[in-house]
Amino acid sequence: MQPLKIESYLAERQAHASLPVRLYALVDALLYAGTPSASTLERSSAAIALFDGTPDASLADAGPWLIDFEQASSATRRTLLDLAAGASGLSWLISAYPFMSLAQELRERLDVRMPNGNTALLRFYDARIVGDIADLLSFSQRAEFFVSTFDWLVQINDELTRVQPHA
Repeated sequence: MQPLKIESYLAERQAHASLPVRLYALVDALLYAGTPSASTLERSSAAIALFDGTPDASLADAGPWLIDFEQASSATRRTLLDLAAGASGLSWLISAYPFMSLAQELRERLDVRMPNGNTALLRFYDARIVGDIADLLSFSQRAEFFVSTFDWLVQINDELTRVQPHA
């Protein structure tokens, strides 16, 4: 049996990294729940709802979740891999940040200020559009947005694509 694409990529990244790095999955909970193999997402030491502690906390169960892939249950890992193999996809983050710190960094990116002064939710946790979002950012905005990750990848229809390598 061949190793899964993301696991092979992570092993290569770990071999060349000067810091210990971990693999995290960033998912939209509604898309996750629609996966046939979906296990229930529950807050734990391996799963954080990013809307918790924000004005959108009441929507946390349907919003973005950060999952520590290694620490997740086998059922959750299976669902993540199934999601990555489908059209909804998911984002994989390779980071040296501790789990809680990475979650806080991502929370700080959820809202953006629009030119008219209004605030809008930035759906960067939707793997289908994060590449388009990244393309709209200037070089300095990209560096600031992706600073907490060495690699941000999306896997859609089992195709693994780098959105942003560490600058």
